[in-house]
Amino acid sequence: MKKAIITTGGTGGHIYPALSVAKGLIRRDVDVLFIGSQSRMEHEMVPKENIRFEGIEIYPVKSVKAFFKLVSAVIKSIKIIKSEKPDVVIGFGNYISLPMITAAFLTRTDFYLQEQNANLGMTNKLYYKFAKKTFLAFEKTYDDIPMKYQNKFKVTGNPLREEIYNIDCREERESLKAEEGEKILLITGGSLGAQSINDAVLNEWEKLKEEKNIRIYWATGKTHYDKIFDKIEKRNMKDIIKPYFDNLINIMAAADLVVCRAGALTISELIELKKPSVLIPYNSVKVGQYENAVILEEREGALVFNNSDADEAVKTAIDLIKDEEQLRKMKLRIKALRNINATENIINSLDIWRN
Repeated sequence: MKKAIITTGGTGGHIYPALSVAKGLIRRDVDVLFIGSQSRMEHEMVPKENIRFEGIEIYPVKSVKAFFKLVSAVIKSIKIIKSEKPDVVIGFGNYISLPMITAAFLTRTDFYLQEQNANLGMTNKLYYKFAKKTFLAFEKTYDDIPMKYQNKFKVTGNPLREEIYNIDCREERESLKAEEGEKILLITGGSLGAQSINDAVLNEWEKLKEEKNIRIYWATGKTHYDKIFDKIEKRNMKDIIKPYFDNLINIMAAADLVVCRAGALTISELIELKKPSVLIPYNSVKVGQYENAVILEEREGALVFNNSDADEAVKTAIDLIKDEEQLRKMKLRIKALRNINATENIINSLDIWRN
């Protein structure tokens, strides 16, 4: 039986693509071990998917103590490789993948990398020269890669949850009982919410109440929900305001327009579903959301606003959702960015299938 070690963690943006590939490998009878942090969200998420998991103690290297924790984690990772004898190691970024990728490099174990964002993260930037291949979500990443190394990269898109490839947008509208000509506006700042987006929607709520043909799905985030719900009057029974939607991907499929942040997986989901959007990237250079948003903006598939201009973004969204012709053009432009199933593309590209 073939063996693979997958390593990443910390945030859903790293973990979900890794889980998608892990499940795909398991379907092909590959024995998969997932290495992540023993204290971050993957510690609970991965075992729930019935995937073998082993946690290591690893922290961002911002102190002497953290550096020695890294050295210890690399030593433990080397021991895991010698014990497991994997055919391949696949890293999905974040500092949590650094020990195992370093161990793969030191033990001369074949390893691959996957980058979810438009710009390479620290671990991937450090090791792409030595990887068998680095799988990219977006073609734009090539702009930062020296020409002599570009043959070591392949654009596959981001691995997404399997169900997204089978979603039918018309069926999702029918399941929400959307009427003919009714517009669906999805507003979300992620599971934690986004204060600037929420404030902007509140500022425009009176105007939104006057729009008789727009149905709103607004995910406020858990920490903001109670205060927001106390401040507004629901316009009609069809408007749905919740801390978070468990069926967010289904609502996105049914939506005519999405107002949201610009995380890597969000951008990939918008592309897969061909959804026009108004993007308000989180304004941290480290997160890299602005660079992600530019991918859609340059194709004229999205409008991008700074976090400080969230009010203007929401006003623009109210006007845009009523412009059927503009929405149609945006959908067509987004279509050119779509890739085939990224999970299958990545798995098929691994050398482990060779006899």
